[in-house]
Amino acid sequence: MSYTEFNIAIWHPFGPHGRETVEQIIERKRREIKANGWTLWSFQYRRPEVLEEWSRYLSAASEMDQIAFCSYSPDAVDPADAKVPIETTDCKSYRFAGQAQWRPWPNGIKVPHPFRGKRRHASAFVVKQVIYPIEHFNLPNVQWLSHGAWQESRVPTRGEYLIRRCGIVPLRRVRAVLKLQEPFLTTVSADTVEVS
Repeated sequence: MSYTEFNIAIWHPFGPHGRETVEQIIERKRREIKANGWTLWSFQYRRPEVLEEWSRYLSAASEMDQIAFCSYSPDAVDPADAKVPIETTDCKSYRFAGQAQWRPWPNGIKVPHPFRGKRRHASAFVVKQVIYPIEHFNLPNVQWLSHGAWQESRVPTRGEYLIRRCGIVPLRRVRAVLKLQEPFLTTVSADTVEVS
């Protein structure tokens, strides 16, 4: 059994990010996993309740379904360069989904994230393996979860979503697959946590 036979997963729009190319991101994350056994992979902020809901779905799923599909988006624009260019900030603390305690940043992992405005938090996957390049597979039909209801339309091009094999609209093209490990999701912060 492989990711091509998934039942549930997370959809992740993927392109250049934090002034790194797709290939640079993948190679850096592979190095971090090799050194640490896992890494954090950031994406746009999602409320803690959403991360907890997704984590519950993934916890109840088989290991084959504890994955995130990274989109094939050759025209994606780095969020650091969208509209008004902004600097990236290295994240300095994180909090696992379903937990209240912030943790100091793990050694050997780097998450440069372009925070806009006053926002200081983003979300991230807890990743144990990056599969790239991927084997070709027939893209199944999927539904995506929004506000507690499964949607039948095409998965949006922006934002992360929990998806399931079902429905009438095929999955968008995939560039890479992230194998996740419990607790699967975190909130990451540009702020340093106080260690007592």
